[in-house]
Amino acid sequence: ELLSDPPGWKGAPARLRLAGLLRALAEHHDGTQTPETVAAASRWVEDRRGWRVGNVLDHLLDLAAPRIGIEKSPENSSRDDSLERLDAAYPRARYLHLARHPLTTVSSMHAAWSERGYWQVEPPLFHHFCLGVWYHQHSRIEAFLERLPPDRAVRVRSEDVLNEPAATLPGVCARLGIGSDADAIEAMSHPERSPYAETGPEGAAGGWDAGFMRDPVLRRTELPERFELPPDWIVDPWLSLASAALAARLGY
Repeated sequence: ELLSDPPGWKGAPARLRLAGLLRALAEHHDGTQTPETVAAASRWVEDRRGWRVGNVLDHLLDLAAPRIGIEKSPENSSRDDSLERLDAAYPRARYLHLARHPLTTVSSMHAAWSERGYWQVEPPLFHHFCLGVWYHQHSRIEAFLERLPPDRAVRVRSEDVLNEPAATLPGVCARLGIGSDADAIEAMSHPERSPYAETGPEGAAGGWDAGFMRDPVLRRTELPERFELPPDWIVDPWLSLASAALAARLGY
């Protein structure tokens, strides 16, 4: 199902959504990401069309061992059954709920999505659409994590990670059971060193946020002092109130 778009699909096409998977396979299979190794990864995936997604992820986890695998696709929180499948496939997985203030999130989503034409949303209502995505996905994550034992979930504000990494990351590391010494925190503060930090090669030109890949360094980010919608946003009052309440529960 990942290899082709279902009928009526709204969103990025499959060839773009596969970029992260193909880059990971190229990196682990061949130790480098080039048009040739990405093409080989694509053929590898095609030869295994009948595999379940869990089979592919298991393969990547085996290749990455003893390091811990991280799955960070935002689409995982787009539906309840996606999260349920994750939990069923990996009952010992730990979850890091990475929050971001709704106002800066919506501004970023609007800038990235409004001109793509993926969704049939009238331009004046696109802020409402983006805020709805923020609200429903974080609500879904919140409800999902409430059912898990406390030691399997941790929430952190992304602004704290970006603005105060030395103060924020040790606590996150402790909850996840990974090293948090000075060298580890220093390494985490340099995402530009990742083999996935830049735009991918031909055939897999994506995989992360495009804006980040243009300048992949850790930088401070804005943290609004309060939840106050800009006057030019057209947003349903119920959604505005519900989002404000959820933002407060997330620490904003």
